[in-house]
Amino acid sequence: MSADVFARAFDEDPLAADIEFRTLDPSRKGYGAWGTGSTRESEGSPEEIDGWLDGHTVLVVHAAPVTRELLQHNPSVRLVACARGGPVNIDLGAAKDLGVTITTTPGKNADAVADLTIGFLISLWRNLSDATNHLATAELQGLPVARSTFEGAHWFGRELAGRRLGLVGLGHVARLVAKRARALDLDVVAYDPFVPIKADTGISRVESLDELLSGSEAVSLHARATADNRHMIGSRELALMPQGSVLINTARETLLDEYALLRSLHENHIHGAAIDVWEPDGPWREIVAHPRSVVTPHIGGATYETLDRGARMLRDELNRYLHDQTLLWAVS
Repeated sequence: MSADVFARAFDEDPLAADIEFRTLDPSRKGYGAWGTGSTRESEGSPEEIDGWLDGHTVLVVHAAPVTRELLQHNPSVRLVACARGGPVNIDLGAAKDLGVTITTTPGKNADAVADLTIGFLISLWRNLSDATNHLATAELQGLPVARSTFEGAHWFGRELAGRRLGLVGLGHVARLVAKRARALDLDVVAYDPFVPIKADTGISRVESLDELLSGSEAVSLHARATADNRHMIGSRELALMPQGSVLINTARETLLDEYALLRSLHENHIHGAAIDVWEPDGPWREIVAHPRSVVTPHIGGATYETLDRGARMLRDELNRYLHDQTLLWAVS
């Protein structure tokens, strides 16, 4: 997320006239002497940000690292606004100790992830990955290339209307997935012991994860990752799903035992799987190679609209801050 995205949003609705607004696009170099285990998934170095700050009160970042040392060296900074749902590039403990407020942009990528989830669902039930790979490799292998309806019968798939989609977790993304799925005439059920379901959403609640898995032809994971739900979908849970069902994970990689998923695919119990997040030490290469899988490199939120939405959310949050109003998304 480049600095000009923030600048464009601030130009649309300028902040107070007496504010000095500066921009910097950090380099992609790693940490130097200020390396720390309290931040991750960042770009640039704390030294680079430190050399650029000059008595500023507010620091707006996307992935730039905000460490304890950076905040200690810049006591003028009272607010760090981070264009991410989870500010993993910020040392939240240090911010709390130093009285620095952190605010974020929860849900900025929800529409994008919901779109991708529905795209995955269509791709799996229509066997798009296998059909596309066939065209890409058939002539190289001396195989016939499907050019007619009859040859294409190898990739017979399923239509969406009337099928049941089970949502594990019912946060912002899942509710948007449900809205899109209902428009496609899917039956939507959800399991989330922590979130109530409104009557007008068209979503039905099930009382247990087992009930959702056993009764859904497609399952999409949208739970928040915790220490207690690591590999919440494993061999036992996959076996509960109906023969020929599909599984989608656009949430967190830790929710799914990918070795169990690969076995289920090889055994033809699960028809197909689509994952946008995967464990680096898991069998993602083998899953990529499977003909009934779709694997993407965490592109769920990778849309221009997500960038613009995040910048505007922070712009509005800064306006609240400047007018001594309550911040909507403060985390510290």
